Amino acid sequence: MREVHEQSTSSTKSSYPGVAANAALTLISVATALLDRQIAAQAATFAQEGGFTERLYRVRRAKGSSRPRYL
Repeated sequence: MREVHEQSTSSTKSSYPGVAANAALTLISVATALLDRQIAAQAATFAQEGGFTERLYRVRRAKGSSRPRYL
C-alpha cells in the first residue's frame, strides 16, 4: 500500500479534489434542473386543476349530489 501512494505524482494528488468538486457541481446542477422542471409542472397542474382544497370540494360535491340532503 505504501508503495502505491509513494508512486503518485503531485499532479495526480491535486487533480482528485478538482475532479470531486466538478462532479459535485455537476450533480447539483442536474438536481437543480430537475427540481425546476418539477416545480414548473406542479404550477401548471395547479393552474389547470386547482389546489388540494378545490379538488377535494369537487369530489365531495360530486359524491354529495347523489345523496339526499336532510337539512
